Amino acid sequence: MANGEKSGKKFTAKHIRALSCPDHIKQRYVSVLPDVHLYVSVGRGGKKTFHFRIAVNRSWRGIDLNCKFEDSLPDPLLRDVMLEAQSRAADLTARLNRGEDIFNQPRKESSPNLQELFDHYKAHHLEKRGKRVLDNENNFKRWFAKKNLAKKKANEFSHEDAARLHSQMVETPGSANRAVQLGRAMFNFGIKTRFISRTDNPFAGVSLYPENERDRVLSDKEAGKLLTELESIPATHSKERTLRDFVLLSLLTGARKSNVMSMRWDELDLKEGTWSIPAEKTKTRRAQLIPLGPIELEVLDGREQLFKDTEEIDDDCPWVFPGKGASGHMVDPGNAWETLRDKLEMGDLWLHDLRRSLASSMANTGADVSIVRAALNHTDTRTTLKAYIRTNQQVQLQAKQKAQDAWLEAKKRQAAEAEAQSKAEADDEPAPTKKKPNARASKAKRTKKKQ
Repeated sequence: MANGEKSGKKFTAKHIRALSCPDHIKQRYVSVLPDVHLYVSVGRGGKKTFHFRIAVNRSWRGIDLNCKFEDSLPDPLLRDVMLEAQSRAADLTARLNRGEDIFNQPRKESSPNLQELFDHYKAHHLEKRGKRVLDNENNFKRWFAKKNLAKKKANEFSHEDAARLHSQMVETPGSANRAVQLGRAMFNFGIKTRFISRTDNPFAGVSLYPENERDRVLSDKEAGKLLTELESIPATHSKERTLRDFVLLSLLTGARKSNVMSMRWDELDLKEGTWSIPAEKTKTRRAQLIPLGPIELEVLDGREQLFKDTEEIDDDCPWVFPGKGASGHMVDPGNAWETLRDKLEMGDLWLHDLRRSLASSMANTGADVSIVRAALNHTDTRTTLKAYIRTNQQVQLQAKQKAQDAWLEAKKRQAAEAEAQSKAEADDEPAPTKKKPNARASKAKRTKKKQ
């Protein structure tokens, strides 16, 4: 039995957080703002939601306001939820006073799930603003869809769900933080555009992990080791061969992962040796023309031949790296990349590090900053300069070590010279002569013995 009761206490987060439901009833309703008929429903498990409730013909009628009160949220966020609940209850009170039948309104469609919320965010925000649509699509699939969260109702996704998602990705703090930021952005947009009925953002209040700026690059020795391993993969249609071609093109072109995965044959001019990436696919929203060298062209020719030799891929497939998902192309290299990293003992190497490695190597071999910037399609020179700063630091360290080695070598030489000189001086000194015995002392000694 639901139990209705009135309270004259203040409408505060502290008071509502302290409410509980007795064991002998399933649900308890507490009046918090009688003037607008606003109640808090408290369940046995501690779940709390705001309701509009009023007695009509000696029976209670109510409307769920779709405003959840979560005890774990900080007071500032809870106050926003409370004010929204108050506003909705006041609106219903005003409509009831005008004579409207607020209890017999047409039933609204069920709330959208997270996939529908993301699609709404993509169509009405990302695509209009031209903001990394493909990257966000792939990220949503990796962080939400693959964790079976895409079909969860947006109105039922709680702050605890958001915090759990974040904590499950603690080993990759950067990705964990990006997942929270994506979730926060799409919920904010859904609330702002009234696509979802809830007013609180479940990702609000989730503290991000500290991050260090990543500067991992391949050393020359590691690059040689990686290339040697990739070349040993046989030219047959397989996951390993696909990974081999994907890694080679990522490393040698310096293109972003999402651009390589979504590479199309109609973007390539193999005769001219160029790859044209349209503006809508780049992070900077600027078209990019990448010149292709002999190795890249050999990789692409090899993939074209593999497509002809296998029956698994359609002849008219537009993708260089086809996939089985809705996008039609590869969205994640999967476990094959993890296996390759472990085999080479490079577990800390990320795919984006391949792009950074090319920039660092170009800078290290004397390429001008403008050339590196154009190769990576950077808009901000400061981003490109990081490769030079890293390279200059390496050069400075090597120079200092050479100077220190010269000093230490000079010290060793001086010590050796000093030791040799000391030994030579010792060899040049005359041998010490024995003193002749005193004749008078010897005679006295013999006389004493006779006596």
